[in-house]
Parts: sequence; C-alpha cells; structure tokens
Amino acid sequence: MDQALKSRYLWLASIPLLAVALWPEWLSFFHLWYGSIIYNHGFLVLGGIFFLLYQRRQALRALSVNGSALGLFLLTGSVAALILSQAADIRLFRLILAPLIILFWGWSIWGKPFVTAAGGPILLLVFAVPVWDDFSPLLQHITVFFNTILLQTADIPATIHEFFIILEVGTFLVEDGCSGVRYLMVALFLAAFYGQLYYRSTTRIALLIVIAGLLSMLANWIRVFGIIAAGHYTDMETSLIEDHELFGWVVFIILTLVPLFFISGKLEPSTSGNDDILPDPDHMTDQDRAKHLSPKWLLIASLLILSPAMVSAALDARTERMAGAWTPELPLPGADWSGPLRHANLWQPDYVKPDIDLGGMYVSDDLKQVQLQLTGYRRQAQNRELIAYANRLFDRKQWKLVSTTSRTPESNQTVSAPTVNETVIQNNADGSYVILWSWYQVGDQRTSSRIEVKIKGAFNKLQGDARGALWALAGRCEAAESEGVKKPDCSDQRATFDRFLQGIQG
Repeated sequence: MDQALKSRYLWLASIPLLAVALWPEWLSFFHLWYGSIIYNHGFLVLGGIFFLLYQRRQALRALSVNGSALGLFLLTGSVAALILSQAADIRLFRLILAPLIILFWGWSIWGKPFVTAAGGPILLLVFAVPVWDDFSPLLQHITVFFNTILLQTADIPATIHEFFIILEVGTFLVEDGCSGVRYLMVALFLAAFYGQLYYRSTTRIALLIVIAGLLSMLANWIRVFGIIAAGHYTDMETSLIEDHELFGWVVFIILTLVPLFFISGKLEPSTSGNDDILPDPDHMTDQDRAKHLSPKWLLIASLLILSPAMVSAALDARTERMAGAWTPELPLPGADWSGPLRHANLWQPDYVKPDIDLGGMYVSDDLKQVQLQLTGYRRQAQNRELIAYANRLFDRKQWKLVSTTSRTPESNQTVSAPTVNETVIQNNADGSYVILWSWYQVGDQRTSSRIEVKIKGAFNKLQGDARGALWALAGRCEAAESEGVKKPDCSDQRATFDRFLQGIQG
C-alpha cells in the first residue's frame, strides 16, 4: 500500500477518533451555537474550517508520520487540563482546549508540517468559543465614547450616564447587544478565513484581521448613532428603536464587508513580491523523513486524546452510586429550639432544577427565628452545577442587594464552613431586609469560596464524587433610620445565627 493511500486511510480514521474523543465538547459547541444569538455564526466557522482543510487536502495527504516529542508534551498537558476542566465543568476552558488538543494531536504524529498545513484552519474555531462576550463591557464603553463625539458633531444634545444616553425625547441604553461583539467576531473570522484562503504571509493575514476589527467597530458606532438619531428626529416614533436587527447587518455589510473586499484585494501578494511566505507543508528533508517514523507516535497520541472520555466512562458508575446514596436532611436543632417547620420560608435561592431543595424554619424558646436552606445537586453536570451563571443566591426580580461581606461564625462549625458569605438583601415589594449566611458543600467538604468549589469539585469528580450543595441561614433584620436614610440593623440576627449554629446537632 503506497504512502498516499496510507495517509488517506489515516485521515479517514481520524474523523471518528476526534469525534468520539471530544464528543462532550462538540455537543457544547452545538448547544452554544444553536441557542445563542451571539454565537450562531459558529456553524459558519465550522463550515469554513472544513472548506480550508479540503482546499489543503493535497498537503495533508502528503504528510507522513514524523513524531514530535514537543507536540506530545503539549498534548499531554492540554489533555490533563481538559480532564480537570471537564471535572470542574468550566465550559470556556473546555472549548478553548478543543482546537488546541486537535492541533497538538496532529503535531505529535506528523510533526510541524501538520501545524503548517492544518494549524491555521483548526485555530479558526477560536472565533466561535464563548470568550468574546467577555469583551462586551469594554466595547460598550467604547461605543458610548464615540457616540458622544458623533452626537456632539451632529449637534444633538445628550446627557451620558454610564451606558445610558439621555436625550430630550427619551433615553437609550447601550446594552450588551449594542457592544458590537457579534459584528466583531464575524468580521475577524471572515478576515482570518480569507487570509488563510489566499495569503501566504502571516503579516498580511494579521493586518487584514486588524482592519476587519476596526471596520466592524466603526460600523457598530454608526449603527448605534443611526438608531439614536432616528429616535431624536422622529420623537421616538420610528420602529428602528425596537427592531434594528436588519438595520445592523445592512450597516455592517456596507461599512465593513464592502470596504474589506477592496482592501483584501489590495493586500494580495504580487508574484514578484518578497513576502513572508509560510513554509511549504509538502517540503521535508531526508533527515526529517528518517526521524521518528515509528507508529508508536500515532498510538500514544490517540490514546492520550481518548483519555478524557475513558476517565469519564471509568468514573461514571461510581459517580452514579454516590449520587444515588446521598440523601441529606436538615439537621436537628439544639434543646432550646424547635423545628424545622416546613413551608415557612423568608427567602428562596434562585437555582436551576436542583435535586435537593430542603428548607425549614427553626424557632427558639424566646421566639427567635432562623430559616435553614439546603439546595443542591446529587450529580453536577452542564447547566446543573453549583456555581453557574443561572444560579443565584436570590431572585433579582424580588430582591435587591444591599451589602455583601465575609464573616467567621462564633460556633463549633458542625454544619457551617469556617467562613461564611454574609449577604443583606431588601425586598422590592415591602422594603423589608433579610440577612443571609451562606456556604457551599462539595462532597463532604465545606467552603465559602466559589473558586475552591470549582477546584475541590474538579478533584472530587476525578474520584467519582460530583455532589454539591448550597447551605444558607436566613433571618429578618430590623430597619433603622440614620440621618433620614433607612438602613438595615442585622446585629441581633447575627447573634441568633451564632446561637443556632452552636446548638445544632449535625
């Protein structure tokens, strides 16, 4: 069997291998792209990657096994990081690591020629990883700054308060969607895709990406200004204020894609130019071909890339047993307390589909009250984990935050962590105050740190223990008035919390 045929079969075998090895990551990518309006261009990115790899099929077919120790070292580190990220269920890290693992896997087997041939297309997946929306606050500030200049230039009077642009006819809020992050991601991807397709100079590709980013930001500033100006000149009667999705993409096409089309043509290298040419993946010296030709590189790299799936499968049965056997209950109170009395709740945490949701009120002989809440998951998984964006200590529609701090209980800490998170909230309806002492339980360990929850939770999951819960005490605070300002006085309730924890029976 000739070398080309062997390589062809090897590439065919790599498709199911990469699909199985990174299956949880592919599912997360699909759910992200399908469910998020910001990232639904991810399907376009994936299609572009396959197209570029198809364009380079001759170079990929010409590769021969040329194992790299450096590639294998990087693959080992990235796989270990993926296993920890899967255990901690940190989606951002998992999805960033996916293209890097594919790149290092190929590098381990075929050496640097694989990186030259396939590295650029594979790394385009970064443009569909959920990291870009973290830039939204910065882009919002930049958008407000330049719109302030545009409004002054157009002689439209406006008052700026953070992300609010206040006109005489109404107020505009520059929200996350107005930051332009969607247009930025699409522009950067298209520029990188075009550069990978037509340029052989990394400098030209980088320059085109920078230009695309600047043009997309300019288009977004003008888009936002156009909406504000339309509201100003029509006394807020224009439909553009409520429905400007189509308008945004029209502006993006005119001010970003059209100029980018002409600029990209100007940047295309001439035949006589001395460009920084990328190395030819088909070129390999005889010394390179004679080095590291053993098929062990393919075997070791493939076993490494499969190890996250194998670790997960090995731990799955143990995790299920521990989850099924965990049936926590609210603790018994001290001698001078009665309870727990169910369905007498001052407050409820806002958690998504918890497996365990126990709450009860404890009443002392002198009529002091403490609510104890236990909310958690027997088996933490994606969208059902202790520390998640959708899980909040309180419902923000019902409560607003007054203060938050850390406190060390004066108790024997039979149930609580050494340090608890103290949160004071105010009811939006009646203005009453509630103080919360909260901490987390991960496996059999208790902590008040969200970072420790992630780290300890990751290591616990590697031992088959995916349990996690929120513990919290809740009680009412007195409303005190100081210099005409209403403030909460929670000192008495803090003493009640300490007294309750000291008498608890575990």
